Amino acid sequence: MFARRALGLGLTLATTALVVTPAAAAPSRIALLGPSDAAILPRLQRNVASMKLEASTATVSVCSRDVVTRLVTELGVDTAICTDGDQIGVWVRDGERLVLKEAVVVQSSDDRAQELAAARAVMALQTAPAKDAAVGAGEGAPPSSFTIVANGPSATVTGPTTTAAPDESAPVKDAPRAVAPPTPTERVTPRLVLGAGPAIAASRHGNSFAISAEAEIGVSRYVAVIPWIQVVPANRLAEAPLGTASFRPTIFGLGFGIPILRPSSLVVPRVGGGYGILWMHVAPETASAPATMSKPEDLLAPIMYTTAAVSVKVADRFRVAGEGMLGLSSHDMVVRIGNQPAAHWGVPLASLALRGEWVMP
Repeated sequence: MFARRALGLGLTLATTALVVTPAAAAPSRIALLGPSDAAILPRLQRNVASMKLEASTATVSVCSRDVVTRLVTELGVDTAICTDGDQIGVWVRDGERLVLKEAVVVQSSDDRAQELAAARAVMALQTAPAKDAAVGAGEGAPPSSFTIVANGPSATVTGPTTTAAPDESAPVKDAPRAVAPPTPTERVTPRLVLGAGPAIAASRHGNSFAISAEAEIGVSRYVAVIPWIQVVPANRLAEAPLGTASFRPTIFGLGFGIPILRPSSLVVPRVGGGYGILWMHVAPETASAPATMSKPEDLLAPIMYTTAAVSVKVADRFRVAGEGMLGLSSHDMVVRIGNQPAAHWGVPLASLALRGEWVMP
């Protein structure tokens, strides 16, 4: 009788332990970080949800180690996925440090490339340590495969297969410590921006309609070299008692630009400056006695200038920018009629331009 009671009590305790253990385990939690307008972020959220993972989201524009570490601590997680739209980083906690486990580059903006990049990043979570992951057969264990659906055909990504446990009797060798890849660098300056549009050029003689065009060439993460030109398409007229003359100013500039925010931002302020050449072609048209008709001449003067602009995102790679320029030539450009000054240009010099921009990030 005593043996039967002991056996029954043992079975009751074992059954209670099997039921309570899975229920007490909490699902894995990760931090999902990125800009709110990143096209790849919804794909990452969908893939994380398919793995039965609980995600805490936060909006960031920079995936640096300091930013990710701060948010991982604030959200109380040990794993994070951070994207800036061009790259995806998978971060895991290793002791007291946060290391970059995987860095995935988004090859292009089409749906298939973004789906594959999102799948690669989320697959890296299957081997990442989870502090509070469920054990046994309960909920929270990542599945061996999941399906990512794009606008076209679906693609199935299969996780790593389960292997047999190693023989405990065999000697265990210390595995080499993995070296974390470098932190993805964020490019603030686009690789190339082409812009053109109307402008208003102004100096001492008045205002003129102009056309401006420029190319911004990103030479570093923060600085772009900007060659540009501004042309007044119609001749201006200078009049004096001894006759008339026409002239047309043109500016050739070479400077630099520094954007304040990333190119994916809705509004991007920019500042810059540089040097250029102011060229004016002067052509006398009439002359009254005692003046005689002089020959056409070209006037040149070096200038230095500073600029400030605001660029607004309209589409994925198209923006509209408004820019103001304030410059000063080395000397006053004077249009003379009969040796008498009739017009001045270049001291000071200003313009307002409205350009459409095509951006290559």
